[in-house]
Amino acid sequence: MRKALLIMMLNLLILSPQRFYADVKLMAIRVEQGPKLDGYLNDQIWQKAVPFVNFKMVEPTPGVDPTEKTELRIIYDENYLYIGIHCFDKNPSKISSNTMAHDNGGRGHSREDDLIKILLDPFQDKRNAYLFIVNPAGARSEGFATGEHSNLSWDGIWDAKSKIVDDGWTTEIKIPFKTISFKPGLHSWGLNVERYIPRKQEVIRISGINLNSFFTNPKEAAILQGIGKIRQGMGITFRPYGTGDLYRNYQGSNKYDGNTDAGFDIYKNFAPNLVGCFSYNTDFAETEVDERRINITRFPLFYPEKRTFFLEGSDIFNFGSGIYRSFIPFYSRRIGLYEGEQVPIEFGAKLFGKLGSTNVAVLDVKTRSSCGLSSENFFAGRIYQNILSESKIGLIYTNGSPDGGKNSLLGGDFIYNTSRLFGKYNFSIGLWGVYNWNELEGGNHHAYGFQIDYPNDLFDIAVVYTFFGDSLDPGIGFLPRKNYRYLYYGFEYMPRPEKGLIGKLVRQFFFEYRMRFHWNLKGELESLWIFTAPINLRTESGEHIEFNVIPRREVLPYDFEISEGVTIPAGSYDFTTYRFEFNSASFRKIQFDLSYRFGQFYDGTYHDIQWGAAFKYKGHVTLKLTCNNVLCDLPYGKFNENVYQIKADFFLTPDLGIMNYIQYDDISSTLGLSSRLRWRVSPGNIIYIVYNHNWLHKLDGENRFVPEEERTIAKIQLSFRL
Repeated sequence: MRKALLIMMLNLLILSPQRFYADVKLMAIRVEQGPKLDGYLNDQIWQKAVPFVNFKMVEPTPGVDPTEKTELRIIYDENYLYIGIHCFDKNPSKISSNTMAHDNGGRGHSREDDLIKILLDPFQDKRNAYLFIVNPAGARSEGFATGEHSNLSWDGIWDAKSKIVDDGWTTEIKIPFKTISFKPGLHSWGLNVERYIPRKQEVIRISGINLNSFFTNPKEAAILQGIGKIRQGMGITFRPYGTGDLYRNYQGSNKYDGNTDAGFDIYKNFAPNLVGCFSYNTDFAETEVDERRINITRFPLFYPEKRTFFLEGSDIFNFGSGIYRSFIPFYSRRIGLYEGEQVPIEFGAKLFGKLGSTNVAVLDVKTRSSCGLSSENFFAGRIYQNILSESKIGLIYTNGSPDGGKNSLLGGDFIYNTSRLFGKYNFSIGLWGVYNWNELEGGNHHAYGFQIDYPNDLFDIAVVYTFFGDSLDPGIGFLPRKNYRYLYYGFEYMPRPEKGLIGKLVRQFFFEYRMRFHWNLKGELESLWIFTAPINLRTESGEHIEFNVIPRREVLPYDFEISEGVTIPAGSYDFTTYRFEFNSASFRKIQFDLSYRFGQFYDGTYHDIQWGAAFKYKGHVTLKLTCNNVLCDLPYGKFNENVYQIKADFFLTPDLGIMNYIQYDDISSTLGLSSRLRWRVSPGNIIYIVYNHNWLHKLDGENRFVPEEERTIAKIQLSFRL
């Protein structure tokens, strides 16, 4: 009996019966030449494709017919795939179209606009897929989809146009076959399409309509048939750039210094899904400045990578599970950046993609001498093999350190994933371990951990354990907290009320209970964090309301200077903090956000207020003000720290806009302005003009802002494809 039960469980865990997969099939129609891209679907060529209309609702009620009709047409010629979608809407004046920004700050316009998302799996491996996103204003985002997650780091060359019409909105999407990798001779691709209607919080799809189904999971995709006799070309893309730089240091010579520079990136598809890139004199002039934040912890904050060269293929370097931002074996911001200053990169080379079921990414970068650092070479390599139905096993290796010291790291991981536990549930188990060779003698140079995760719509349960040795110090990794053992477990219950007054007002509750423990390697507790959410809900209108109670225990092993002149003595502290959070629905033209943390803090009290307001006008104008104010009252002193930020974006079209970012903090007493004009002349050909200016706030009786430095950069980036 026990043996039979064990066999049954293994079948449920490992096998993925075909009956659980989407059986929706669509047909792509070949044409001699595609339509003119203008956002309207009135070109006669679209009539050759029979529209697909059998979309089904995912939210709020899975499987039923949507409240609005959607028509999908797919055609292609020798060089391009065309997707035309008519999103009917009985109230077109209520369509949300709030942004024209590319990637919208990396969020892909999530829940802010009416959206169409396209998932495309040209290999039918049901592991990885391309993701294309467009809104009614024609704003575009693109990236990769892998199971539960998506990554918008990829900047592929493609195009889309959208128009709001009398009965809804329409969009035309044009994807060059030179942009995507595909398996030659494969006539059936994976495809899924999702439409989001924000004012109704309604999600509809072609397939994968269970509430536990992730749109980003290629396993849920339908089948697109009829693809054949298409051309990818030689697979070569040459991207030269040229820059002109005008710089002035008010604290130095106070004169303008000019400079011109040039470089290039060259890409080659060595196989249908394996890309090589060589970059000479790599430039990041167009990269947005980092967001300023207040840090009242003992550990450095995590900042995401924004530089395009490092972002492409970065998803392959994802390692382990349950270690997000607590440990990253390869953290590309350790290359070419040092204490906020750019370190020039002489060249970079990388290879990324897949060969069959093997995924690989290799990166080699050489920096120039700068910022008191000598020229250094950095290397990172990652390989993992797809196994079973949705799982993988892999290795990672890094070498190099910004300070020039000897530093290497080798690690391995195994992640078992299934989206078919008991037929329809998500479940994963992850194991990982690394060893670090560095200049520290003795001690523990290794780290390891595991995670068990059950991320589903009604219940989300996770357990994580990690160990970090006292001599682990990854040269090009991210390890903000060292020398500890960590245990986390969390439980989230997320019911969706359907009846009564509560059912009319609340879309979903999120009741949470989470605990985190940090012990030093002697087994002594250093941190205990308990997070509870007795109130956490999303309303039917899209608002979010949350209240948290967070008991904590901190055992400081050393005196901690939390702010200049305010030091908390080493010792044990027990305290409880509270948080209230409100977010108005992001699709609204005027939006408000508030987060207020308060209560005990070590052996004193604190107030941490983050608030913001945004105004949006038809995608052409976005004005956003955010503030973070922290006030701490401790027996050892008081301090008040503040950060103020203004974003003002103005767009004529999705291809031409100027983005302004103003920041001030009274920690550095620096006011900064960053303005970026981006003009996409055509897909792959972009002109940037970037202006940065910093002022120092001096309280010398006149309360004045003194200019420190300013820089103007013009950059032209071209793309030639063979």
